Amino acid sequence: MGYLGHESLKANTDYAIEDEIGLGGSQQCFQAVKNQEVDLYHLYTGGAYATIPPKHTEKPESPEAAYEIAKQDMAEEHNLSYLERAQFNNTYSIALRPGFQEETGLETISGFAEYLNSGNTDLTVVLGPEFAERSDGWPGLTDAYGFSDAVSNVNIRKIGANLTYQVLGEGEAEAGMVFTTNPKIRQYNLATLEDDQNFFLPYNPAPLVNSETLSEAPEIEAALNEPMRALDSEQKVIELNSRISNDGEEVQAVARDFLKSEGII
Repeated sequence: MGYLGHESLKANTDYAIEDEIGLGGSQQCFQAVKNQEVDLYHLYTGGAYATIPPKHTEKPESPEAAYEIAKQDMAEEHNLSYLERAQFNNTYSIALRPGFQEETGLETISGFAEYLNSGNTDLTVVLGPEFAERSDGWPGLTDAYGFSDAVSNVNIRKIGANLTYQVLGEGEAEAGMVFTTNPKIRQYNLATLEDDQNFFLPYNPAPLVNSETLSEAPEIEAALNEPMRALDSEQKVIELNSRISNDGEEVQAVARDFLKSEGII
């Protein structure tokens, strides 16, 4: 997301654009925007809704509702502007190593919860560090599905989120956290479990901009919104991600190529 905004701003405005992509996690980047250390960050709506004050405990009625509530909170509580959201949903999922679904018959997270609650806890679960701690991640998931006691007997490993696919694919863990638009799910032949209780929030990325910056440079709004409008399907994002993670193309080059193909630059 970051380089789509970066390249669009470079091409469509006269500002010098500094590259701070990869600054840190969601909370660190949010604080950096709020404190005017950086001017913008692409924040997922689910994270904004669940983890940025004021936090919400009730599930939003729709992806649009999650975005509108988060947008209002950002303006009223933090003096930040939440611009247009992309329509694709890059939410969390729980994936199983190759063969584990066939061995267990697991197809849903409810089934996984029942499996663990029945005493089948001699397994390893790998989690990204943020997901392991966030209320919209593992702690909330285990509570919602009723297997928080059982997981105390499970081997939980916190690893880099991008490593979970390889670790699962090589059979070093039985289950782990993945992002639904990551092409490595297919590359490593992982099976994802149905979120049959709809726990995971919608995760649509949207540019979060310091409102003072936006007032001083209103033309950046259109440059940031156009790439979001173009990202209108999960398959389109999976294909872009595949070019980077599977084919080894450079991130900025893929971002520029996509923006050119959409007529944005």
